Amino acid sequence: MRRKEKEIRSREVLEELLRSAPVCRIGLAPALDSEGKDRQDYPFVVPVHFAHAGGRIYIHSARQGRKIGMLRKNPRVCVEIDEFLGLKAGEKACDYGTRFRSLIAFGTARIVEETGAKRRALELLMEKYSGRSFDFTELELGKVAVIEIRVEELTGKQG
Repeated sequence: MRRKEKEIRSREVLEELLRSAPVCRIGLAPALDSEGKDRQDYPFVVPVHFAHAGGRIYIHSARQGRKIGMLRKNPRVCVEIDEFLGLKAGEKACDYGTRFRSLIAFGTARIVEETGAKRRALELLMEKYSGRSFDFTELELGKVAVIEIRVEELTGKQG
């Protein structure tokens, strides 16, 4: 990180941001062929609801689509989460700034196939967003994809 004075070093602060942020953005990269050429035209960034536990980030998804297709070809992802805390005003334009907290995580994603793990991830998501627990039928579990991202690197910044 270039501006070390803005780095969030506290694991507790990063964990709190993971708990409180309502949305994260997942960055997916095109897969490369053996010659290093893109198989798809552009990277893809998509906002998603998420939950986290045990060094993993969980998201739900349709079973098909661009996100799933890209993950099957290249499971390496970047996750961005931010929290806008307000504007810092100033006398001159260059004195303006933003109060914020953010984190970037790099990791490897996989599509969860095991019924028990899929159910636990969906329970985490529903607990985060509703504060309630739900039961999921086999039919409901079969209609949704769950993606688990194993976080390999996590950095935070605040301003």
